[in-house]
Amino acid sequence: MQRDTGRDLSNAAVVSPRWVQWRERIDLDDYEARFQQMASSGQNPHGEADLIASLAAPGASVLDAGCGTGRIAIELDRRGFDVTGVDLDADMIEVARRKAPAMAWLVDDLARMQLPRRFEVVALPGNVMLFCRSGDRRLIVHNLAQHVLPGATLIAGFSLERDGYTLAEWDAHCTASGLTLAERFSTWDGVLYGGGDYHVSVHRRTSDFTVHDLLFEARAALNRVSATDLAGMLAVDDDDVVIVDTRQATDRATAGAIPGSVHLPRTVLEWRADPASGYSNPVLADRTRRIVVVCTDGYSSSLAAANLQRFGFARATDLIGGFVAWRNAGLAIDPEPALATEDDGCIAP
Repeated sequence: MQRDTGRDLSNAAVVSPRWVQWRERIDLDDYEARFQQMASSGQNPHGEADLIASLAAPGASVLDAGCGTGRIAIELDRRGFDVTGVDLDADMIEVARRKAPAMAWLVDDLARMQLPRRFEVVALPGNVMLFCRSGDRRLIVHNLAQHVLPGATLIAGFSLERDGYTLAEWDAHCTASGLTLAERFSTWDGVLYGGGDYHVSVHRRTSDFTVHDLLFEARAALNRVSATDLAGMLAVDDDDVVIVDTRQATDRATAGAIPGSVHLPRTVLEWRADPASGYSNPVLADRTRRIVVVCTDGYSSSLAAANLQRFGFARATDLIGGFVAWRNAGLAIDPEPALATEDDGCIAP
């Protein structure tokens, strides 16, 4: 990889304007060297890894969310943990891959990623919540909660800035996603929190069955497809694929739709799919075809596709990230798609 000159920040730009400003000041090679110098001078550069390791069973699965260049993830991997690192800045992930090519590194958005596994520890050891877009903060907490196993741990540390993201907001976002505060420290060295401008908070996910578990069970039976996967399938054999758009009519009319998709609102999908309902739609008559369900973000579509499989649509699945992922991939959109009407039998019995 070429040395970071600060001129090409296209990868940083997808994170946030604040991240771009930080990257303009930081050379990645110099950033890496700082931690090597700490170790050489006898300082401990692995305080975050020490605390994370103390909270996890040996060999536990760890998601390093916002892993940057992989410093902490690589150290945890060295200690025998099963680590996946994810970051939205592709340059940072490239550095991590260069250092540890055998590890699992992903370029993805913490607010919208939908990984096919869950973890015993989800960690945000950097100032992730400060560098993300402010409007994504609740989404990030909610999405990370979906990647935490029942009863398992989410740990995060970040600075508390005046007029910035507050501890009360963080706790409220955690509570809203089924996460309960277990411990709070003022440093990664494990000093208990007594106020101050930095915190390390440990939350645990409830062991109760939640919507996160419902989604995970549904997706376990699905061979989910990405936006580029779906585009490739349509290019090869669009007669084999039925795209079922379950969004509300207002969303489809306002944002457009995937060309050729059929509008069957989520509220009536099961009635449209099952001939026994008396309200079935002919577009779903052939249960051998590949059905790809699309919602806005790829959540309710997973539950819908799992139900279609129970009705005998063995190849039913859904689009990872939903219509938003299709749009963000720059793929074609029909700006004036047809909408389901009462004449289509779209009023549930």
